[in-house]
Amino acid sequence: MNDETKINDESSEPADTLLSLNLGIGDALQLQDLFAPNLRYYVKLIGFLNKAGIIVSHPMVDETSVSIVEGENFLVRGFSGRKTYEFNASVLCSSTSPYPHLHLTFPKQIECMTMHAALRIKPRSLAGWIELAGTDPLANKAPIVIVDISTSGARIHSRRKFGSIGDQVKVMLRLPIDDEEQVFSISAVIRKSYTEMLPEITNGGEVMTYGLEFIQPEGNVRMALQGYIYKTMVQI
Repeated sequence: MNDETKINDESSEPADTLLSLNLGIGDALQLQDLFAPNLRYYVKLIGFLNKAGIIVSHPMVDETSVSIVEGENFLVRGFSGRKTYEFNASVLCSSTSPYPHLHLTFPKQIECMTMHAALRIKPRSLAGWIELAGTDPLANKAPIVIVDISTSGARIHSRRKFGSIGDQVKVMLRLPIDDEEQVFSISAVIRKSYTEMLPEITNGGEVMTYGLEFIQPEGNVRMALQGYIYKTMVQI
């Protein structure tokens, strides 16, 4: 993990089973090859049976299935809210029927950490729009650049000022879902607001920086954010 990925104020916390982690179907997971640590793949959770096994989507690289054999060992990483977890698992079965998937062993032990701040990344290039909730979007809409983002919030730059601390806003951005970009609208609250001098953005002028707290992103939005974060981690 490098400077583009920040995990803050971690404390160890035991977790005996996956049941306590409140996992959701479609949650993003990272598979790291135990014998080739540089090989890391992004997959999605399809489901699991307690103490029996875990089913995940088949790893893909450039839209091509990765060759995975029975018995191959992985370090599996995931996160849920402000918890990160990891465990060892081996491949019970690699199948293409009725769809490409892996059947993994169920973990006997899970290492779990709770963070004061959610897992946060600095994307290389992620832009979007923001608008003040409850107002005319044509008059209160501004382009933004995402500085860092997590499933619980984001820090953004804007060339114009909008809203005040405590105001509710909507953030619109494009996130890849199954290799296709889709536009997501996320409700948020402004928690921080200040100006910065960033010549590389404004040619010597000031830029507005906002700290946003997302309002309970669930369902497809949560899955998209998790997937984007882990996919970015795999690629850096």
